[in-house]
Amino acid sequence: MQNPIKMISKKNKLQSFKSIEVPCKPYVKRFLVQNFGDPVNLYSIQNQYIYLFRSFLAKPCKRRDKKLAFKSTLTDSVEFMISDTDFYHYGWEISVTDMSTLNSTFEQAAKIFMRSCISIDASISGNLAQSIRRFQDLYEYPDSVWPFDSIKKDLDRNIPSDKIDFETEIYSKIQKIVMGILAKSGTITKINPITNEFNSKRTKQPRGDRQNLGDPGSPDLFTGTK
Repeated sequence: MQNPIKMISKKNKLQSFKSIEVPCKPYVKRFLVQNFGDPVNLYSIQNQYIYLFRSFLAKPCKRRDKKLAFKSTLTDSVEFMISDTDFYHYGWEISVTDMSTLNSTFEQAAKIFMRSCISIDASISGNLAQSIRRFQDLYEYPDSVWPFDSIKKDLDRNIPSDKIDFETEIYSKIQKIVMGILAKSGTITKINPITNEFNSKRTKQPRGDRQNLGDPGSPDLFTGTK
């Protein structure tokens, strides 16, 4: 497979870049362009991907080149920048085997991003289909780039069935905080089971008036100060 090299002018930089074109899935390209620009500039921030990319240039692996045929799903392509330093030091060729590994790496990153966004949204809204559509609209992954059915199948395989009830969890936390404040002011007593978690944090006081919840000598429930 040919790896076309193109000269790219980078604004506000004296250093020039060259690029290599790599076939990929449409949603992988969208993920890369959104995070690293077009052409993809892995040098823009320090991340583990630049070291992986550089290793492919330095020591290409061709173990699966003959057996590996690019799947029909790799219908798009994206350009990766190569700095002059890496170009002259390592070269510009990436084997078919390494291209496949590069695709798989960013495909997994895109899926982790997708699963995180949709699972949180669905836990709150309770509507998975609506959450998928919201993800597609918000992050610009239309069906032509990342089909709804493909996303749904991935979520069915990888998202746990036991969802977190955020509404109940948040309500429970707020309720405990309110009960703790009421116990501190003396409005309710520490006998109330809901306040046990807060009362257990109180510093043990000597016998006397300081045992009263409303006494100013008692430590604050939240800061521990008097």
